[in-house]
Amino acid sequence: MKYIGILLMMTILTGIAGAQNKTKITVKIMPPSVVKTVPRAGDTKVDPALKEITVTFSKDMMTKNMWAWCSQSPDTFPKAGKNIRYLNDKRTCVLPVTLEPGKTYVIWINSGKLNSFRDTENNPAPPYLLVFQTMNKVTSALKHSAEKAAVSAANTWLTLIDNGKYKESWKETAAVFKSAVSEKQWNQALQKVRKPLGKNISRKLIAKHYRTSLPGAPKGKYVIIRFKSSFKNKKSAIETITPMLAKDGKWRVSGYYIK
Repeated sequence: MKYIGILLMMTILTGIAGAQNKTKITVKIMPPSVVKTVPRAGDTKVDPALKEITVTFSKDMMTKNMWAWCSQSPDTFPKAGKNIRYLNDKRTCVLPVTLEPGKTYVIWINSGKLNSFRDTENNPAPPYLLVFQTMNKVTSALKHSAEKAAVSAANTWLTLIDNGKYKESWKETAAVFKSAVSEKQWNQALQKVRKPLGKNISRKLIAKHYRTSLPGAPKGKYVIIRFKSSFKNKKSAIETITPMLAKDGKWRVSGYYIK
């Protein structure tokens, strides 16, 4: 009888599983997931000057006052502003914050019954733990100083290119750049890509990121800089330039491209 009971139970479970498998799994019925946060979870070098924390989901979300930024404890939750909002993409929620240097923050994105992060089908997002640490005052000050010097060097270098001084611009690049691109190759590249754009009309700094390592590059101090630029023959372009701190103590360009 015990053996028959086991067989009967297995038959029932198989029937239940079969019924469940008949439900078609689609993106629409599945809950949204976190695909990106700023800062990244686990980041231990977050700039305390950061004014907004963002989370981006895999699906369009309910955007009208629907969010659940939850605390682990009052001591580890950042001081938050009132203008919590979604961006126009309907997937990215913004939390205004005031951060302190040298501190670890713990934020739950949905937690338990607090699950107001929901997609347009009313599916709540699974709880996501965001933990990060801000840099101390000294490290933060050094970072800002490096970024300021790198941006200044980048602007000076770009002026050479704007004025057609391609030879001089190559001479002012970092050793790693010169080893990868010869002066002749650099001149040919600018003649083909930069010169047809014409006179630079405007150039606005939109991003700067201090790094101590880059993929495929030697260890060092780098700043990835992006400008939104306008030229006579191209109204909108993104210039990405990466100065690095050279052995002579100067910030010199190690990479540059226009998109």
